[in-house]
This record gives sequence, structure tokens and C-alpha cells, in this order.
Amino acid sequence: MWKVMAADDEAYMRDALEKLIHWKGMGCELRFVGSNGKELVEQMETEHPDIVITDVKMPLMDGLEICKYVYETCPEAQVIILSAYSDFGYARTAIHYSVCEYVLKISVLEELPRAVEKAIRNLEKNRREFLPPEKDAVAKDSVEKDTDSLYNQIVRFIEENYQSRITLDDMAEKLHANRSYLSRLYKSRRGVNLFDDILRMRIEKAKEYIESTDWKIYEVSEAVGFDDTGYFSRVFKKYSGMSPKEYKNARKDSYGQD
Repeated sequence: MWKVMAADDEAYMRDALEKLIHWKGMGCELRFVGSNGKELVEQMETEHPDIVITDVKMPLMDGLEICKYVYETCPEAQVIILSAYSDFGYARTAIHYSVCEYVLKISVLEELPRAVEKAIRNLEKNRREFLPPEKDAVAKDSVEKDTDSLYNQIVRFIEENYQSRITLDDMAEKLHANRSYLSRLYKSRRGVNLFDDILRMRIEKAKEYIESTDWKIYEVSEAVGFDDTGYFSRVFKKYSGMSPKEYKNARKDSYGQD
């Protein structure tokens, strides 16, 4: 089943998404429906969807910010934008972030299933393209060596830059490879999303700083590549089970007992 997550600040639209769209009939499962973009991103930090459906205008974080987040962290996901009106400016920006489809709310019951089916076709196409075609033994060995080399370059790039603000575009430009392919290759080898691994490495480094320095939490956050201390705290808790402050206090207690 394809995993779907959505956000819309209008209750009637959330109800429509949950009750009036036949998700299972399309091979999908609606895993989450939030009332704003911030809720959606927080959910996506713990579980990566295949399809993202977002309203354009929402409080805290709007639809285009969602598009940017998906574009930068999980480009294989397909994004469908919902809007109460046709706006060329929004549509043009959405195209920049490789949005799958732009659906008007007035016809959501008719247009959204078609948009979802298009998203599924894109997902299936991406999967097929990632599978290597049948080749003779020599050609297959050459492809595997090239793939191994690229994967090793990705790992090395991450190890050297994970404390900075890494984007897939930066990585793709440096390694001269397609951004979506880089993301899919890494996930196929490691079994986890590329940016999940980057976040995990940042949190491990943050723990080292908390244990070995007297830096404030915001200083630790900045040192491992986070611009937003609140976001850093949420990610830290996701990977360690406690907030940075709780972790710091726990380490102090541990040292005190020693």
C-alpha cells in the first residue's frame, strides 16, 4: 500500500480526505491528516510518505514550504497541492519543486483520485527506472562497480559535510548525479532515508558536544547544522528518547554518581 499523508486547515476538507476518498481502492493508505503544515512535517520526520497532499495556504507552514521540504529531504515522494482557487504564481513555484499535480478544492472528489493515480504511476515508474536492466555479465559488472563507486562517494560526502546544511541539490551538483537517484540509491543500500541518516549522525555529534562542552543548547544546535533550536530538540528527542536538556541533566547525574 502506498502511504499518504495530508494537511489542510479547513475541517470540511480534512473530513473529505478521510471519509469520501476511496484510498484502498487505489492501493493507498491514508496515514495522517493534519490541520497545518507544521503538524505534517513533524509527522513526516518520523515516517516518510509516498504521497503528500497539502493545502496551499495554511497557518504555521504553508503548502509551498511543504513542497520545499519534500523536495529537499525526500524527493521520491509525490506532492499534490490543493487550492480553493487557480493561482498561476503558486502553480509556477510548485513546478519548481517538481509537484505532481495541482487540484482545485471545488472539484476535489473528481480530480484528487486522478491526481493520486498519476502520483502512483510516477512512483511505479521511478521504481522501474531504479531497477537495473538485464545486461550481459561484463556490462552488469561495470554498472555495479559504477553504482558502488557512487554510493561510496555519497557516504564520503555525508561524512565530510553532515554538520553543514546539506541539500540534495548540493550533493547532486558535487557528485554529478541525479538528485532523486542519489536518494533512492542510498535508501536501497542502507535501508533508511538519506536525510534520516544525516539527522542521526548530527544527533550523535550533538551528544558528544553536550557531554564534552558547557555549550548552551542553541550553540550545540548550530554546531551540528540546525538553524531552528526547536526543530533540533524535536529531532534529538526522536533519536535519543529525551530532550537535549534532559540528556544534559542525565549525563550530569551520571558523572555525579561516578
